Amino acid sequence: MNSETINEELAGPPPAPVAAAGRLPSLDVLRGFALLGILMANIQDFASPTGILHDVPLDVVSQSGSHHALDVAVMTVQWLFIEGKMRALFGLLFGAGTVLLLERLEKRSGAKLAADIFHRRSMWLVAFGILHGSLIWSGDILLFYGSLALLALYPLRDIGARYLIGIGLALSLAGGTLGIANAMDLGAALPAAALQEGAATARASHTAPTAAQERAIDAAVALRTEELQAIPKAVTAGRRGYLASEPDNAKGEADFVALVFRTGWVFEVLGIMIAGMGLYKIGFLSAGLPSGVYLGTAVGGYAISITIVLVGIQHSRRFGFSDAITTIYMFLPYGIQQIAGMLANASVVLLLVRNRRFVPLQQALAAVGRTALSNYLFTSVVCQFLFKWGPWKLYGALEYYQQVYVVACVWAVNIAASVLWLRLFSFGPLEWLWRSLTYWKLQPLSVERTP
Repeated sequence: MNSETINEELAGPPPAPVAAAGRLPSLDVLRGFALLGILMANIQDFASPTGILHDVPLDVVSQSGSHHALDVAVMTVQWLFIEGKMRALFGLLFGAGTVLLLERLEKRSGAKLAADIFHRRSMWLVAFGILHGSLIWSGDILLFYGSLALLALYPLRDIGARYLIGIGLALSLAGGTLGIANAMDLGAALPAAALQEGAATARASHTAPTAAQERAIDAAVALRTEELQAIPKAVTAGRRGYLASEPDNAKGEADFVALVFRTGWVFEVLGIMIAGMGLYKIGFLSAGLPSGVYLGTAVGGYAISITIVLVGIQHSRRFGFSDAITTIYMFLPYGIQQIAGMLANASVVLLLVRNRRFVPLQQALAAVGRTALSNYLFTSVVCQFLFKWGPWKLYGALEYYQQVYVVACVWAVNIAASVLWLRLFSFGPLEWLWRSLTYWKLQPLSVERTP
């Protein structure tokens, strides 16, 4: 294996520091943006057991906090710009990175060696995902990226860009609508929601709801009461420390993986990765298209996603965010608003990349993006230590809006540590380990300085 092959970049653009704004790699900036945003989406799971239907927190639903209006505002912003969209953007970039990696490897080393390196790289990512999910936090995404790369991405590498985009978006929409709704038990939600809405219509017209409608309302109230009553026990369990809670974490990860595959939710992840391959090929993710394309995508994407999210939240609030109503109005159209909002977010960031006035921000995001794997796992360890494992036991102790303060502090550490690390080293510590394991040879780590 020659030195050029050994130094092949595994995770995106070349590792050398970029001196000018025009040379900032768009993929790294986008990856850093997505990595930071993912914490805002996941903080509820780290910080509290009050998440109901994922990111509709029970403390907002029950109005139990002393700053309810602020909690609702934070939740609304989270759903408008973060929920699902950062995860999708991360998957989009993984697909793009697949094409970039294979193009470089095949050009330098031939298709056979490229396939070998790609598959070993993906298998090690699966291993990272298993360790992360089972030993640290049961919300891992790396296992899905690595396994789907092994199963599907390599055979699709030479398909035309437009086909990749079309197939990918169709699969992602299917997984992000029916898949997620099935995970939320769509079959039970549909009749229950119809009965609850029927009861509301009857009361609005000053007529008595039917017996079945009354039972549906009572069942929703009873379920919510049961969920709220279970919170103190869940908080106590979450504060037990690492060794005591680890078996539950490992079981939670296994159950989560099974749920994603069993319900078809996995097609959301696979589809968005495939679409990312196509969007990279047409130049969208490398900021190579006209600015008007990105501006139009941002305006159109936000128009779709914001409308869907606001209508869903407003209607769900009328029914106290009952599980059935929330499943129908917030999760059944989930894939549509997710993809539209993700493309809008990406377009705004790519417009920023093309603007030389935001160089410091671009450099900060690019540093986080170049060390994304390290930051992802580091964030999980830090949050688990803050909320569960360490001496502070903040799990369940913060009001919903206060979790944003923790997010901001972790972001500051992510950015500062990434910038400082890359002044001395070419890769993040786990990126270096990943490369070394892939090639089964220790790779150069320190930045080469010219005399």
